[in-house]
Amino acid sequence: MLKSFKGKLLVAHPQNMSDPRFAETVVYIYEHADNVVLGLVLNKPSTMSVADLHSIRGYHNSGATGKMHKGGPVSDQSLLLLHTDDWYSTNTFQTTHGNAISSDELMLEKMVNNNTPACWRLMAGICTWTYPQLCVEVYKHHAWLVVEPNEEIFYNFDELEQWQAAIDLASSRMVESFF
Repeated sequence: MLKSFKGKLLVAHPQNMSDPRFAETVVYIYEHADNVVLGLVLNKPSTMSVADLHSIRGYHNSGATGKMHKGGPVSDQSLLLLHTDDWYSTNTFQTTHGNAISSDELMLEKMVNNNTPACWRLMAGICTWTYPQLCVEVYKHHAWLVVEPNEEIFYNFDELEQWQAAIDLASSRMVESFF
């Protein structure tokens, strides 16, 4: 049993995921402190675009492109920017695998002015578990495959293609563990 899920991907098991909100999802665990595990769904787009968000926030004609993502079902009004660690804002913290997370108004202003990280995903909401709860989902119900990510998995794929790439990564890591 893992002592910490931080930095891992949770990949929804093709047959064992009983929660329809998480079917065919890839979740990046960016924090595991004490008894709380926090993550972001990487591959579920929102119906809202970044330009829509900017318009709602009063930034008209921002020229922003890209879609918003559903980071998870908790705090769905919270905005988090998962991005490469080449960029920062006033509330940025480093995570793992060359990534960082920002969450502040300045990040939106910077994006309006085309000041963006090399790679990023803007998320609304997060995923949370208690450590025992996630252990039950992973080890008893086998709802999640736990995978050490590679850098390509974060930004080079999206939606169902990202889930399939994560399944392939899990398979290759499993085979590697035998040799």
